[in-house]
Amino acid sequence: MRLTFIDKHRDQWPIAVLCRTLEVTRAAYYQFVGRNVTTTEKKETQITQAIKRVQLERHHDAYGSPRMHRELLKRGFQCSRNTVAKYMRKAGIQANRRTKFRISTTDSNHNEPIANNLLEQKFSAETIDQVWLTDITYIPTKEGFSYLCVFIDLHSRKVVGWKTSRNIDSELVVSALTQALVLRSPAAGLIVHSDRGSQYASEHFRSRLTAHGLIQSMSRRGNCYDNAPMESFFKSYKTEEAQQIYDTHEQATRGVSDYIECFYNPLRLHSSLGYQSPIDFEQAVKKPLLVGES
Repeated sequence: MRLTFIDKHRDQWPIAVLCRTLEVTRAAYYQFVGRNVTTTEKKETQITQAIKRVQLERHHDAYGSPRMHRELLKRGFQCSRNTVAKYMRKAGIQANRRTKFRISTTDSNHNEPIANNLLEQKFSAETIDQVWLTDITYIPTKEGFSYLCVFIDLHSRKVVGWKTSRNIDSELVVSALTQALVLRSPAAGLIVHSDRGSQYASEHFRSRLTAHGLIQSMSRRGNCYDNAPMESFFKSYKTEEAQQIYDTHEQATRGVSDYIECFYNPLRLHSSLGYQSPIDFEQAVKKPLLVGES
């Protein structure tokens, strides 16, 4: 163990100092480094270095051993989940678990109509564009809070629409919905599930749903579990992206765009999708249909 420590830190400290501090003779050290490295040791070194490289990539430092294992497999490394967990522990590598304070963005004290809860915590859908979930969160900036509204497809967990604004109003949620409608063109009958916030209960939002034949669903009052997948998305976003207070609203918007469009949708591995990204999952779902049509 002492010889391994010396070899690991020989670029930081003189060999003589390390050997003297750890009470190891220089002859013993040089005999140690002259021996043949085993296949197991080579594999451990390669995988540990790969884990460190993944952790250094933007948004990837929150990967624990299960997601890290799948990421390594995707990159061509053959190893088990237990091996990855062991090497991470041995190297002192842990998933980043930042905590953020939370403020409520839900104002349910209003007289607007409340829709029935059509999901009742049954978070599954047979196809894409069958159920969309939506919610709003805050983003701290030095100018004050910005607000982010997101729409997610329940089947693929893909973000299908999003918008940021300095104002938390019905225009924010309608703008995000409009983007989703343009990009996806869903058929009538799609369920859109949200909390009971005044933005979602507004006539502005409800009329846009009606115009496209979409069905509204709402969580029970004050029950975050009724929209758990959205809570999970915002937790991932705040852990993997929103690490600092942005200078401006524009900077916060660029951060959201980078996270969703460059990482979350195309790259982030989801355990609920068999450790595929939302885009890869949707392409896999659509591929059989395309083959059948040709």
